[in-house]
Amino acid sequence: MKTTSAVLVETGEPLVLAELGIPALKPGQVIVDVHFSGVCHTQILEARGYRGKDNYLPHCLGHEGSGVVVEVGPGVKKVSPGDRVILSWIKGSGMDVPGTVYNWNGVGVNAGGITTFGEISVISENRLTVLPEGMDMMTAALLGCALPTGMGMILNTACAGAEESVAVFGAGGVGIGAVAGAVAAGCSPIIAVDVNVMKLETAAKMGATHTVDASKSDPAAAIKEIVPAGLDYAVEATGDPQVMATALASVRPRGGAA
Repeated sequence: MKTTSAVLVETGEPLVLAELGIPALKPGQVIVDVHFSGVCHTQILEARGYRGKDNYLPHCLGHEGSGVVVEVGPGVKKVSPGDRVILSWIKGSGMDVPGTVYNWNGVGVNAGGITTFGEISVISENRLTVLPEGMDMMTAALLGCALPTGMGMILNTACAGAEESVAVFGAGGVGIGAVAGAVAAGCSPIIAVDVNVMKLETAAKMGATHTVDASKSDPAAAIKEIVPAGLDYAVEATGDPQVMATALASVRPRGGAA
């Protein structure tokens, strides 16, 4: 069996589309026909070389997506051929297999326990979750990284509670997940901050009680008008150092957290 994958051959250079041979499955490995893949910003940073020296070149990328199980290796019990699945970097139940090596015209191409930038990928059993009935595959890809990361910030890291105030800086995939988590936790107010009007509109649809367009006003001042004593929690989902500083400055002294 073969697959076409986007391979990182050299950091800072475009990915290369390559036809790869798929090796025999090890115990705990699963072949998945990938239908959708997210593109997490950490993957972009890795491809551009911003995360330091890469000791595994050439290798495959991608750690969030959705697909259909094609074949399972020895010992796999969690999924079966034909199952629709979520692909995630987050380790769950099942065997934890470190990765595989594809064959590219005699050259080995490394892959971790999950890669999604390919038509067909070999995935570790513990990176798969059977997709609930009624959920479409494109939406399911968001459950691989963006939504659990954003929601996890609120529900598992901050452990925010009812009526506690939250501001989310950056209303992209992770930020929207944080807004959803704040809604689920009963937080109030929930403030979304971004420079993109469409993202702010989406945040409002997801349950944000207030939105702040940081391209038109100082977000710290706007938040202070809404929550004069300072926020209970601020979530920074942009990766911008200046935004990080603003998020930290927006939480209340002696008790707030960013």
